[in-house]
Amino acid sequence: MLTLDGTEKWVTLGGAVVGAVAGILNLWWKYREKSDRIRVVCGLIDPQISPGEFLHVVNLCDHPIRLADYGYILRTGKLLSLPQMDANEPTDNDRVSYGSSLLESRNSSFETGTTLRDRPIGVYARTTNQSKPRVAFRDETPLWICCWHRAQLWIKVAYDFS
Repeated sequence: MLTLDGTEKWVTLGGAVVGAVAGILNLWWKYREKSDRIRVVCGLIDPQISPGEFLHVVNLCDHPIRLADYGYILRTGKLLSLPQMDANEPTDNDRVSYGSSLLESRNSSFETGTTLRDRPIGVYARTTNQSKPRVAFRDETPLWICCWHRAQLWIKVAYDFS
């Protein structure tokens, strides 16, 4: 049989556990609120507009974000960076872009694309605050290839000591 003193100890312990869980959830919520979240998709919203290979990026957070890098994932697993390609070949007339790489509000979007010799298996994008890019693969890409390239990308980012 529990005494009043024993019951008070259990109530105090329960209150402390509830307070700790609430504190941890609040910290997690605040951290998640400030992190950059984007969605990357292969293709255009309206595919009737232009021929070529396109990527679409949508801002999913409440603060402005800037895209640092974006491009295509080739069959070999190599990332083809469009900003790097623009720096190397500034007179590329095949490049089409809709929107700005500065996504100022929630649900603002950026689309860009170009014609490529080989069809990429996916697309990627990374914001200025992210170290690992967000990737998306085409529907027809086999699942094992998607998993293989995700693992390669994770290892490359995790063990990049430069």
